[in-house]
Amino acid sequence: MSKFEYTHEVLGVPTDAVAVIFNDATHKFGIKRVDNNDIVVSDGYALKRVGVGQYEFEFDDPAYDLTYAISIQVEYPDSVFAYVTDTLVGSTLIDDGGSYTTVEEADLYFSFRLFADIWEDASDLDKQKALVMSTKAIQALAVMDWDTTPQDIKDATCENAYALLDGVNPELEFENLSMVQQAYANIRSTYNRDLSMEHIESGIVSIAAWRLIKPYLDVSRTIKLSRVD
Repeated sequence: MSKFEYTHEVLGVPTDAVAVIFNDATHKFGIKRVDNNDIVVSDGYALKRVGVGQYEFEFDDPAYDLTYAISIQVEYPDSVFAYVTDTLVGSTLIDDGGSYTTVEEADLYFSFRLFADIWEDASDLDKQKALVMSTKAIQALAVMDWDTTPQDIKDATCENAYALLDGVNPELEFENLSMVQQAYANIRSTYNRDLSMEHIESGIVSIAAWRLIKPYLDVSRTIKLSRVD
C-alpha cells in the first residue's frame, strides 16, 4: 500500500481547493507506472481531504519499489483549473512492518561492524528483502513472546540478512546437510553429519545470528528430532 499526499497552498499558506482529483491534461490517467506506463489509478478519482489544504490517496502497489508518475487536477473558485504533476516511489517492505528492524537501524548496526562491504554495497530494496526473509525465518522458530523486540533479535536479523546478501541459499544449505560423501576426479571428501548444524536445520544461515537467537528459544515448545540408524 502506497500513499500520495498533496498540500494545496495559496501564497505559502495551506488552503482548501474547490476540488482535487486525479487527472492529466489529456484525461487519461491519475497515477501510472514510470517503467511501463501501466495505469494504476485512472482519472476522475478524488483525493481525500484530511486537513486544511491537506489531501491524500492510498492505493495498492502492483509490486514493491516502483516509481509512479502522478497528475492531479486542482479546481480553484470560478472554475479555474490547474494541473500538478509529481513522482512517487512506492511502498517498501519495511514500511509494511515486515521486519524486526528497519534498514536505517541495520545501517547503523553495520557501521560498527568489520567487513560489512556486502551490506554497504547492496541496494535499499535488497536490504529490505533480506531483512524480511530473516525475520520470517526467526518467526518460524519457537521463540519466546516479547512486547518489544529484543536488541539481540534485531542484531540476529541483521546478521542473517547479511549472510543472505552474501549469497548463502537456505534451501541449498539444508540439502547439503544430507550429503555424506563427495568426489571429484580421484579426490574424495567425507563429511561427518552426526554433528548436525542445528542453525541450518532451523532455517538460519548465519551462525552469528543463531547464537543471538538461541537464548530466546522457548524450549517448552521445541521438539528435538534425532536420526536413528
